[in-house]
Amino acid sequence: MLAAVQRKLRILAARIALVVAVASAGAACSRAPTVPRPALPTADSLAATPNAVGVPYGRFLLVRRDERLIALHLTALSPLGDRVAYRWYVAGPGGRFARPESLEQGGGEALERPYTGRISLPGPLTLDWSRGSKEFGWLYWPEGSGDYAVYSRPFAELADTAAGRDDGRWLTRDEFRK
Repeated sequence: MLAAVQRKLRILAARIALVVAVASAGAACSRAPTVPRPALPTADSLAATPNAVGVPYGRFLLVRRDERLIALHLTALSPLGDRVAYRWYVAGPGGRFARPESLEQGGGEALERPYTGRISLPGPLTLDWSRGSKEFGWLYWPEGSGDYAVYSRPFAELADTAAGRDDGRWLTRDEFRK
């Protein structure tokens, strides 16, 4: 008889534990589901997708094309960010950007019309660009451009622009394709 009472108490304890677990799960399930949001670039990091790289305005992006290193700076010219000025610099010896006046450089403007604008870099390399917001824009991965990569961290100053000085890494389109 003692064994029968103990068995009933174990069954009762198991049922109580089951009710508590179901009630807890029900409370968690009653919250609205969250929708994952794509990462957006910040002043300290880029956001990369299978199609494009999000680049903050007012910072230097480090681009690697074959053996060349190029620092690209975008500045929004309109309140909506749909028109930008860009300036690029090709790294000097040792991949440094220390003396801008002695570097190969160029620039221009891009207007998002109707969907993208064009940014021309040396190499030759042309990147499609579109605005993301008034703080950042998207540079689309070029097709068939050889060895092309962007560094994961933007830089505030041209002289500080260098890969490997921080915890950044080179990003390529292949990393984001499934």
